[in-house]
Amino acid sequence: MAGNRSGDFVEGWKLVFRGPDYAAQVVQASLDAAGIRAELLTDTGAVLPGLNAEESRVFVPEEAEGDALQFIHREFPGDPPAGG
Repeated sequence: MAGNRSGDFVEGWKLVFRGPDYAAQVVQASLDAAGIRAELLTDTGAVLPGLNAEESRVFVPEEAEGDALQFIHREFPGDPPAGG
């Protein structure tokens, strides 16, 4: 599974990866390069108190969730880089 998917808190977007910032950057850039719009959310705790600042999340539009998850599983067999 591509990271912990609990936390779909942005309306219209689905969480497809949660993990260390560097790994989330790789996943986000890879999705973008494949033509799948992806947004990276990293927070220091100011916006989301209690969030682990060492973790980032990658979101895609709801309609791209299936394609994004297939891409992640294909490009990062097993677990995405340091993800999961």
